Amino acid sequence: MKVSKNLLTGSILVGAATLAIIGLNQPNNVSAMGNKPEADSGSSAMMAKTYQATFYVAGMGGHFAKAVATIDPNADIPIQLSSLTKVDIGDGASHPTHDPRIDLTDTNTMFWSTYKVDPATGAPHVGKTDLRTGKIITDVNAPLPSQATKTKSLYCASGQTKDYFMPISMANLGYIDVFRKSDMKREHTVFLEGTDADSGKPYKFYHGATSNDMKKFLITVNEADAPHGNTIGKLHLIEVDADAMTQGKVKVLQKGMAVGREKESISFRADYSDDDTMIAASYADRMILLDDKLNTLDAEMMPKHEQNHDAIFTPDGRYLVLTLRTKVVDPECKNPDAPGPDEFLMDGQLRLYDVQARKLIGKATSTCLACHNQEGLESHAVLCGVDAVFN
Repeated sequence: MKVSKNLLTGSILVGAATLAIIGLNQPNNVSAMGNKPEADSGSSAMMAKTYQATFYVAGMGGHFAKAVATIDPNADIPIQLSSLTKVDIGDGASHPTHDPRIDLTDTNTMFWSTYKVDPATGAPHVGKTDLRTGKIITDVNAPLPSQATKTKSLYCASGQTKDYFMPISMANLGYIDVFRKSDMKREHTVFLEGTDADSGKPYKFYHGATSNDMKKFLITVNEADAPHGNTIGKLHLIEVDADAMTQGKVKVLQKGMAVGREKESISFRADYSDDDTMIAASYADRMILLDDKLNTLDAEMMPKHEQNHDAIFTPDGRYLVLTLRTKVVDPECKNPDAPGPDEFLMDGQLRLYDVQARKLIGKATSTCLACHNQEGLESHAVLCGVDAVFN
């Protein structure tokens, strides 16, 4: 695909000592909830502290962007990068990935799973990496169960307990695999069909996350107009017992429902706040903030050309860092509202959300095209999940 280099002008600036990544200057949309707290000069951002973190952003190229950042909620560009490198697990053919999952009991270890079948092995991969060295510790094949017949999209979200890593498949029949952390041996493959968690409705894609006390496992299920069909704007929220899941069993703790738009709202990854009192669930055209009873607190709409795929809390729960797939439109595009296939590049970006004010703040920061541009690549950059170590 040939795209004008003018597309990147003004969007990404790379300095000699640091990276100052300039996001798109797009307006913040008002939440569909219509009940946001009023913003004023005394809002949380005006008095906010700064945060230091290293983000690991999953990419379809078989690597994770490693972005060392300072978060200053008062800044025009709140997420400023001091370093942008990558952690390789393979290439785009063998290891396209959506799923970084840092071990809650050992932040030097990151578990991961891959999004597609590796043509060389006939299976997706599951593994773990030493974040101190960037080297793979273990990489195993995860053969597909016979029930999975539509396998274009596989692992994306995941959960964990102290001893188990549990990636979630997006196959036509969604399933949760249970891998022992110590040796990455798969012990169970769990389907929800026929259990108390089964809604009885057609669906497309399972996702989810585990609570930080590792007791609860949220499974999100997009209701669809047909099995693996188009989403209809109904998101089933099913919280199950995490320990039971590690034994191959499904024990429902509670259920909820969130609403969106037909075809536009598609659930992806989620995160619990450190105290487990809130949940952030990405929903493509919006980000949903939930309380611990699975009630919707906010549904923050994404600006044009931005799609939300993950959201993680700062340790104090005051902010969320969202991952966005963003169309960076060529300035020469004739219709910027509907760019053609050769009139934009897809970028992976991070954007800050103020939990107290219930709104996006500042401009986004590139973690993908910023690096691609340095390497002279003119191709789409497709991210999904993020995990982080906060200093």
